Amino acid sequence: MYSKINLQSNLIVFGIPLLMILSLIAVVKSSFFIPKLSPFVIVDFLITIPLVYFFLIRKREITNKTVITVAFLGLAVAGIVLPKENQWLLSQIKVYLLPLVELFLVGFVFVKGRKIIKKVKKSNNDSFDFFDVMQQVCNDILPAGIGSVFASEISVIYYGLFNWKKKTLQKNEYSYHKDSTAVSVILGFLLVVVVEMFVTHAMMKQGNVKGSFILGVLSVYTALQVIAILRSLAKRPVYIDVDKKQLILKFGILANAVIPFNQIKEVELTTKELSEKTQIKYFSPLGSSGGHNLVLHLTEEIKFNSFYGLSKKASSLAIFIDDKNGFRQSLVKHI
Repeated sequence: MYSKINLQSNLIVFGIPLLMILSLIAVVKSSFFIPKLSPFVIVDFLITIPLVYFFLIRKREITNKTVITVAFLGLAVAGIVLPKENQWLLSQIKVYLLPLVELFLVGFVFVKGRKIIKKVKKSNNDSFDFFDVMQQVCNDILPAGIGSVFASEISVIYYGLFNWKKKTLQKNEYSYHKDSTAVSVILGFLLVVVVEMFVTHAMMKQGNVKGSFILGVLSVYTALQVIAILRSLAKRPVYIDVDKKQLILKFGILANAVIPFNQIKEVELTTKELSEKTQIKYFSPLGSSGGHNLVLHLTEEIKFNSFYGLSKKASSLAIFIDDKNGFRQSLVKHI
């Protein structure tokens, strides 16, 4: 009985906005549609439907952050169904309003992030850093997928351009970038990006200015991403959190995992190459290119986050730690 009521409730919450979207699409595609109606259709997609959805979910256990998803969905649908010659207002919104919204979000994230950083410093939480703070803040104010992407973009700028202070390892912190091949692989990729930038510059001289400029901007930003990833390796060490009884694995801003001690079955020292059929997965997104010298065997399958919040599963993780013996000895002592 309860599940039937719950199903009916969800049909109302999601069915009404969906019906409104389909109705607007039908109006735009009908013979009754005239260009003068375009601004009203755009307002309905971007304001009316999200507002109706907000009132529908207001007293339900659905996060208000999903209103943003509905608004972005409306923006996308409006851009698809409206004729290009009737998208003037939509183009103005994309050019002027969206950047303002993004600037507001960045400012809000930094203000809220600063408050959290102060709380973290007072609590002496050594495992929490800038990337963790951005993930928490962005996922609090934005839908999970969008929040993770937004946090990653801010972190790219932070680690790529700022935070030049050298990280000193604290107790129970372990580096993984000094002896592994990860740095060499990332530097190799950076070299490819730099070469591509020179090729793009040569293309601009040959007259294909617009296309080359776009490629040039993308190349510069890609280079910034690679530099941020490279620098974040030293800034975000692996941490054995004895107080909370958990292992916090990090691989720069590319991967993050929190594993309770009671879920760690065995810590195996090994550099043996993994077969394609093995259930052991590399924690590093670089895979076998980054190498490994330890394998964590777990009691059950866990989820861990990769770049831009992508989720992965594993029951055994291959990792690399510079001080593998010290790390294993310390971890085994606590599990």
